[in-house]
Amino acid sequence: MTLGSDNQRLGDGDARDQVLSELAELGPLGGLAKEVREYPLRLLNLVIEINAQRGVPVPDHLLKLSAHLGETALRALEDGGFVEKADGQRYAIRSYVPTVAGKAMAARAAGATVAASDAVRTRRSVSPRTRKTAG
Repeated sequence: MTLGSDNQRLGDGDARDQVLSELAELGPLGGLAKEVREYPLRLLNLVIEINAQRGVPVPDHLLKLSAHLGETALRALEDGGFVEKADGQRYAIRSYVPTVAGKAMAARAAGATVAASDAVRTRRSVSPRTRKTAG
C-alpha cells in the first residue's frame, strides 16, 4: 500500500488525511514542516538586512541558501512580490532587493513576534507564584 495521490489505495479521503496527519506529527517531519513554513521569512529578513547594510542589491552568494528549499523560497518571495531581481552586481548570478511589500511583511511579522513576547512576559509577571497577596 502506498501513500501516493491515489486515494483508492488508502481508502476514503478522511482515512488518508488521518494517516497524513499522523505522519506529519513525527519528529523529523514536524521539524521539516516548521522549516518550510519559517525559512522564507528568515530569508526575506536576511535580504532586507544585507540590503540595508550595503545599500545595494544583495548578491545571491551572500544568502547561503539551503539546497532546494532556499532556491524555492527565494523564487516564492520573488513570485509573491516580496523581493525583486536586480542587475549590476559583480560576481553574482542574481541579485535581489526587498520590495515595499516585502519590508511591510517583515515588519508585520516582527510586530507579531514582539506582541507575542510581550504577552508571554505579561502572563509571567502576573502568574500566581509572583503575585503578592494583601494580608
